[in-house]
Amino acid sequence: LERRLSTGSSLLETTATDEDSGPWTEPVPLGVYRINFGGGLPLRETPERDSTVLGKLDRGRCVEVVQTQVKGDRVRARVIVPNVPQEDDEEIKFGGKFTSGWISLLNALTGSSGASPVPLGAYVVVAEPGCVITEGGRLDSKVKGSLVPGSCIEVVATRMEEGVVRGLIASGGHVTLFVPPRAQRESAVANAIIGGNSGGDGNNNNAGGRMFAMPVPLGTYQIIQNGLSVTTGISSSSSITLKLPLDTSVEIVETRVEDGRVRGRVCAVINEDGQKVVGYERAGSMGSEGTTTGWIHLFEPNQRWAKIICFKGGRPVGGGGGPSSRKRRASLSTRPVIRTGEH
Repeated sequence: LERRLSTGSSLLETTATDEDSGPWTEPVPLGVYRINFGGGLPLRETPERDSTVLGKLDRGRCVEVVQTQVKGDRVRARVIVPNVPQEDDEEIKFGGKFTSGWISLLNALTGSSGASPVPLGAYVVVAEPGCVITEGGRLDSKVKGSLVPGSCIEVVATRMEEGVVRGLIASGGHVTLFVPPRAQRESAVANAIIGGNSGGDGNNNNAGGRMFAMPVPLGTYQIIQNGLSVTTGISSSSSITLKLPLDTSVEIVETRVEDGRVRGRVCAVINEDGQKVVGYERAGSMGSEGTTTGWIHLFEPNQRWAKIICFKGGRPVGGGGGPSSRKRRASLSTRPVIRTGEH
């Protein structure tokens, strides 16, 4: 590269010598994370792993990641921690409504993570009688509209306000995604939301907080309408590469929302007998690993094209079951999977 710059030759003439065209890396996303380290994740004063411990963050607590750094084999993250009570009613307090510190987000050697991001992508409103859209991220921001239960929205970023998890939606504005239990005990505004002043009661879940909108899960979906189109782009008007037959299984690795309809990005298409769909590789658009990718309809409030049968990671929908369901799960576990740009 330095030689080409010094000679003035065009960079466009450079021939790639890597195994494929990439991308080879992805940025660690910012936004809201949920602590998943069971022993209490240390919150330190600086990015250095031997710096002063400010406190420990218990499992299930939500924090907002605002900056990341690589320190040796660790990805370190600066987080904003709302000052809300711990399980024993003690608080991490250093003045004001929040504090900041550094945590270990990822161990590159083992692949283990100290916290998991609140998902982006398609969500479905579950609160009764719905939830409101505000112009800004603050909880007391001006209301610009409302969403009825069952509405499909696309969340493109997350943040925390007074302990409440908020989402920026693609169509503009912010909504409350969920209120963690500890935020309910601390924040008067959060209690007002729970009371219905800002969009209904939500769904009460002791482990995950009070839910207002739930993410559409990734995983294996089964086609329930014959001839479902696979398109090259997120837009349903983009060119069609293939028609999927009834009962075909597909691996969905990303979700988006178009005109109130949830769309899913496909990285694998599998027949009922466990074989890849004939012609899919020839028809589809090429992904980063030389395999194919495309987009399909999943559902909208009054219609469904596919149903989830196995969550990402291999957990089947509905948990246990009889011999037929166990046979079905075994079949899914041995099916070939084409990985294309999976996150």
